[in-house]
Amino acid sequence: MRRDASGGPTMEFALVAPAVVALLLAILHIALIYLAQEGLETAVEASSRLILTGSAQTLQLGSGTGAYTGMKAADFKTAVCSGISGKDSSGAAVTYPASLPPFLTCNRLYVNVQVVPATCTTPTITTPNFTYANGTLASTGTGYGQSNCAGTTNTNGGISGTQKSLVIVQLIYLWPTVSAPLGLNFVNQANGNRMLVATSVVTVEGYLCATGVTSC
Repeated sequence: MRRDASGGPTMEFALVAPAVVALLLAILHIALIYLAQEGLETAVEASSRLILTGSAQTLQLGSGTGAYTGMKAADFKTAVCSGISGKDSSGAAVTYPASLPPFLTCNRLYVNVQVVPATCTTPTITTPNFTYANGTLASTGTGYGQSNCAGTTNTNGGISGTQKSLVIVQLIYLWPTVSAPLGLNFVNQANGNRMLVATSVVTVEGYLCATGVTSC
């Protein structure tokens, strides 16, 4: 291009350069999004097994007067993010490793666990509705307990007594992204984030509570 005094190649490059840059950015963004999505899928598959096998429902946590049986919502998120230790139904010490990949951070992760009522013939899986107030996340619509058949409501009553129940486990992640030239935009949440959702549906196996525990 330096030897061409007409400047034609330079002008041609200037015309196509924005499109080339936009294409490269799109490829990079999509690759990162797919990487994050795959990591989230792996995490939900591993963590849902804790509920499938009854490990989450029977894990004994705490000590003394503060001891309790069964993971609460915060415990389950801790198990996903960094792993958790306690005692199983036989009283043996157990440790469940983290399932969230190290390139995903816990402060951007949200957990939604829905126990489907036995009366539901065709349960519906829905994505939690995140709402914002002045750019701040106000409500996530997530829960950890019984839901309705439409999957639109959820409680935080816990997941004890769920033997043979259908349970929907969702991990929601707000992946930071930005807009790029020529209208490239993968943002679907406030503050430049894209919501990624990984879902696993399991039928809980039969499990036994620890000795002396009436419900788990």
